[in-house]
Amino acid sequence: MEGLLVSDKTQCFKIKLKPGITDYVVFWIKNLSNQRDRIQQILSQKGIILESIFLEKSLEGDYLILYQKKEDLGRNNEVFNLFRVPFEPAIQQFINNTVEDVLPLKMLFDCNVL
Repeated sequence: MEGLLVSDKTQCFKIKLKPGITDYVVFWIKNLSNQRDRIQQILSQKGIILESIFLEKSLEGDYLILYQKKEDLGRNNEVFNLFRVPFEPAIQQFINNTVEDVLPLKMLFDCNVL
């Protein structure tokens, strides 16, 4: 797989949810569509131009898969600092109440590299 084109602008996380919280998480995330303008503003401030969230259920627990694409590495050159950079209070509280662990996934290929 030598020479595979990989972008530093793309990030994906596997987020383990706390036990028994999945229904609340799904409800909360679906409710984000009612706040689309505000969410887009927050993401834009962090330099994120695309974000998608998926749900994975397994015997080991439930996970969110968070996929993001960043516009400009110069704005925040670290690994997106997703869970270290303060969000607005409601989002930060949601993360604190629902997330057990966060693992960055290794990207092998990004077809959209510019």
